[in-house]
Amino acid sequence: MENTNEVSSATKVRKVPVGKIVTYTVLILYTVLLFLPFLIVLCTAFKTDAEIVEMGKINGYSLFPKKWSLEGFGMALSTSAEYNAVNGVPSLIIGFFNSLWQTLIPLTGGLFVSAFAAFMYSKYRFPGRKTLFMITVLTMMLPLGAFGFVSYLFYASIGWVGNKGVLAILIPGLFGGAGTVFFLRAYFDSAISNEVLEAAKIDGANDIKIFFMMILPLAKPALISQFLFGFVGGYNNYASALMYLYRDKSMWSLQLAVSELVTIGSQSEGGYVNMQCAASIAALLPLLALYVGVQKYFIEGITIGGGKE
Repeated sequence: MENTNEVSSATKVRKVPVGKIVTYTVLILYTVLLFLPFLIVLCTAFKTDAEIVEMGKINGYSLFPKKWSLEGFGMALSTSAEYNAVNGVPSLIIGFFNSLWQTLIPLTGGLFVSAFAAFMYSKYRFPGRKTLFMITVLTMMLPLGAFGFVSYLFYASIGWVGNKGVLAILIPGLFGGAGTVFFLRAYFDSAISNEVLEAAKIDGANDIKIFFMMILPLAKPALISQFLFGFVGGYNNYASALMYLYRDKSMWSLQLAVSELVTIGSQSEGGYVNMQCAASIAALLPLLALYVGVQKYFIEGITIGGGKE
């Protein structure tokens, strides 16, 4: 009887987890398709212009350079006026620092205002609270891109175009964003209990002290995740920079500088594709460094913010 059981168990065929195989296959293919364009841009950035022109003439393509070169990065960071350098400073360098302060100023102020508004919506009961929050959420449904021309006309009427164009980028962001308020309110509801706030009030803490000493430190993961979203959006903002900053080259953002380098390269015989790719890689590196630095808090903020009280 025991031998019969052993034979029957040995002949059993182990079930193949078809679902897992399909899932992992799709994920691997998606990963390859996602990173292949980035790999092509990265390898092209280290090719010489002569090699790229030669590949075009013989109708052949090689992913990796025959000879690794920094020619593309040298042209992208050139101090020559031919490559839109300003006062001997490469346009990419000027654009990078302009993008930093033009993004950080409205982002920091707007994040603070959004956090305070979300705190009030989450922890305080006042007349019209639900109605105001609903109006705030409804503004997220508006296609803001469709109002770009209207915004331009408004800012032009008050003189925020041209030399003062940077004000049209800095000032509106200081008042926060509906999406950030919506996310932070959900985070405060799920991650910060009302009992803790009541205990702080019993100890004599007022609302302002509670917000600065308790809410902001406890909400650090959520604030960092929203900071990352906002920074990526502001850092990659091309349309607003094109409308309000294009006349003043000293105020150009990094996206305008990269776009101008691509235009310069496309007007040459070889196209200077290596310079275009090098400029794109240089513009991407700060975002990669930022994400690696805050990845832990970013994932924690997204996870906790999706919970329920």
